[in-house]
Amino acid sequence: MRATLNNIEDAVDRKYLIMKNIKGQAESGTLVHIMGAANGPDGVSVKYRVTSTGQDYVAKFTDVKQFSKWAVADNFLARYQDNLTKKDIRQYLKMRDASVMTACAPVLFAALLIVWAVIVGGIFLSDMKTWQLLVGGVCLSIMVFFLVSMYHRHHKDRIMTNIYNKVATNWQGGGVVIR
Repeated sequence: MRATLNNIEDAVDRKYLIMKNIKGQAESGTLVHIMGAANGPDGVSVKYRVTSTGQDYVAKFTDVKQFSKWAVADNFLARYQDNLTKKDIRQYLKMRDASVMTACAPVLFAALLIVWAVIVGGIFLSDMKTWQLLVGGVCLSIMVFFLVSMYHRHHKDRIMTNIYNKVATNWQGGGVVIR
């Protein structure tokens, strides 16, 4: 879940993850430190430093909403970026905002299509009553959605646990071991 930013001055002295490229400046997936920001008559001006290269840039946006689409605050990535690869960051971003409908819609649609094709075929080919087949189809549809959502939750937990384990292996916790 993303926090909303009401005033651009609230973004100063925080790290943000870039979501959209600006040609010749920061690439998507890089972390930047916002060093200064100002509201002007022509929009919002933001001075930032790319944390990996140390280069400073200035970007202009029409309003705070455009800035929020360009960069998002993420404390986990801000703290542990050094321990993660680009692939890990992409997986983290993909799974952080993923829901069952956004991540598993094609699988869910295909499974429901197969269930209802069998039900419709059963209506014409079997001597069972139509209402029995429809009730069975609704029950199977609920079961398919439940199974796909359980798979999605398990997959998301597994990926996030792997990412957290990469971070935890480099953590000096004063004798505390996280496994």
